[in-house]
Amino acid sequence: MTDTIQTPADTAADEATDAVQVEEFAYLDPADIIIGTNVRTDLRPDHKEFRKSIKERGVLEAVTVYRNEDGQHVLLRGQRRTVTAAEVGTPTGLIPARVVPQPADADRIGDQMVENIHRAGMREAEIVAGVEQLALLGVSAAQIAKRTSIDRPTVNAALAVTKADQTRDRLDSGDLTLEEAAMFAEFEHDPEAVQRLENTKKWRRSLAHEVQRLRDEAAEREADAAEVERLRAEGLPVLSADEVAEADEVLRIERLVTEDGEPLPEEEWPNVPGACVQVVKEWVYPEDEYDEESEDGTDGEDDDYEPAEPYQQYAPVWVVTDLDASGLRRRGGGSGSTTTDSGDEGESEEDAEARREERRRVIANNKAWASAETVRREWLATLVARRTAPKGAEALICEAVVTGHHSLSKAMDHRHPMLFTLLGIDVPTGYYGADECRKIATKASTPKAATMTTLAAVVAAWEATTGKHSWRNPNAWDARVLGALVEWGYQPSEVERILLGEEPQPSTEDDGGNNSAEASDSAA
Repeated sequence: MTDTIQTPADTAADEATDAVQVEEFAYLDPADIIIGTNVRTDLRPDHKEFRKSIKERGVLEAVTVYRNEDGQHVLLRGQRRTVTAAEVGTPTGLIPARVVPQPADADRIGDQMVENIHRAGMREAEIVAGVEQLALLGVSAAQIAKRTSIDRPTVNAALAVTKADQTRDRLDSGDLTLEEAAMFAEFEHDPEAVQRLENTKKWRRSLAHEVQRLRDEAAEREADAAEVERLRAEGLPVLSADEVAEADEVLRIERLVTEDGEPLPEEEWPNVPGACVQVVKEWVYPEDEYDEESEDGTDGEDDDYEPAEPYQQYAPVWVVTDLDASGLRRRGGGSGSTTTDSGDEGESEEDAEARREERRRVIANNKAWASAETVRREWLATLVARRTAPKGAEALICEAVVTGHHSLSKAMDHRHPMLFTLLGIDVPTGYYGADECRKIATKASTPKAATMTTLAAVVAAWEATTGKHSWRNPNAWDARVLGALVEWGYQPSEVERILLGEEPQPSTEDDGGNNSAEASDSAA
């Protein structure tokens, strides 16, 4: 099918030409166009956004064709647009075409080379500007993605950058990529956070992991502040985090004594001059029924056993910040500070400091692991959504299946809950789990799909067994799987590198959070 509009071509400046060239503008069926010889061979057929744009909005820029001796249209320029339109279709079934006289071969080749060599994609700063203009017109992020065929994460990143002037200037200058700029924009209001991101970028560490740590720390501070306000609403004189940090000393009343050397009864604590409350976090260890079996010396360990994860809960502690004004004194000359461990009697100061340092390390690594888990699982979600397995996947699958690794066996017994999570599917329960697993398996009807689905199951099974215990007790399978993920493009955090046998590098900034208050409680 062809719709044709004839228009006079521009007349050459030299009026001595024998004839005026005539061009036509037509709407053609892309399937009817003959694909002529082209210097471009890589059409990038898997570019999803391009295919989606053609299917939903059609070809926006006309292709160029000529008529051969048989009257057929032969393509000169626009091969990728034409081939894609023929494959996925357009809203009208037609594409716009500019019909020109047949050129000489030398002209055709030269024109095709110039078109492709000098073609430049939009700069990221230009994408941001375009997204901003659409947003100002009231177009939603979802509609911007649909109209432009730009993926939603890129649209979200562009919108974030439009609200951060300093970061946008750095994007315009080429100092940051759009992905990096979106991360910096999120914390532009916080100079300390920006400096941490600068250090991370400088040392070529993962910005994604540092950003997640900053988010988690901000959420923790917000939760701490909410608990302070809750207790204040109950009438307690609670210190804020800033007030605790500014105090010269914060001493627990329970560790102090009267002038007579006697502990003060708890009901008298609120009456101590200058007494106030500090909110601290205490570690809670769930009872572990496995201990009773392990103590009898039997060798019947359960492969599915996983140590119960300790958790933290808020606790209000009565303290004083001015010991002289309180009328109390330290017990036995000790400090009584909330940040001081009681320690074993006779323990040297060197040993006590080593123990406190180890506790600080455990707290910091536990927090880092929790943040890394969020980033890793987001990355794994993109991995399991792939259509083709990455290089080396078959070897990992073979090792997991042939050795019957317990992580895979456990996942199979429980109907692969982590696989459903990574695929973004509600985790089925009970009998329905088998049916849902069968649907996932039967959907993988080609060898490539079957390999990718099996890889997803193996990796998800491993991820389900990871936790804060992983960095403390890494094993060979942890190193094997994480090593494969790194080969496939994942950038691990410092704490995850422990699984690979690497010692974490010293941090370039303070850990943040409320470690001083937590140091009095064991975290391991």
